[in-house]
Amino acid sequence: MNEKIRDLKIRLMLEAEKELTEDLTEVQRYQYYLGRMQFLHYVSGKENLLEADCSGSVCLALLLATGCGIRVTADTLYKKFFTKKCPDKSDIQAVFFITNYDRKLGNRLYHEGECAHVAGLAGTDVVLNCVEPYAVLRSVSDMRPVYNAMDYTVVVRGLDRRALQKASDERSDLFGADYEFTEFAKLISEEKGA
Repeated sequence: MNEKIRDLKIRLMLEAEKELTEDLTEVQRYQYYLGRMQFLHYVSGKENLLEADCSGSVCLALLLATGCGIRVTADTLYKKFFTKKCPDKSDIQAVFFITNYDRKLGNRLYHEGECAHVAGLAGTDVVLNCVEPYAVLRSVSDMRPVYNAMDYTVVVRGLDRRALQKASDERSDLFGADYEFTEFAKLISEEKGA
């Protein structure tokens, strides 16, 4: 697809989404975008509205909800950005799955205490679980015992909004963001400056 056509499609989609979400709070927009991503294809390292991995879906929802662009792993989301241990309803939240022992998943080795998976909280007890073959909305209550049985600790954390804003302003946490994510970030940044 021609780059100009792709850019136009991204702009039009963002404009339509903006009209739908302009009266929502950041938390409501985050939840909206997570819900919107249901059934997207799981692709490791991706973060767009067609395909994403677990951390990519959370980073994309954060970008679209807050205008702050970061692209990091589940473990970095857990340790650097979602640090509120007792989140309020007014906090953007995510559910983290911490491995209780060293384990290999795919071609990656996760160490004990490392976050191996994240799911954005899309509503009361509802997360966007972005795993192969595609993302689905799931109940945290249903997922918790399954992951506990596989020796994961499951925790809900709230977003440190200041840490997110600081990293976005510094553009310090954007590794390997795909084209669409970068375009979303650029368009949102232009809009903020206007």
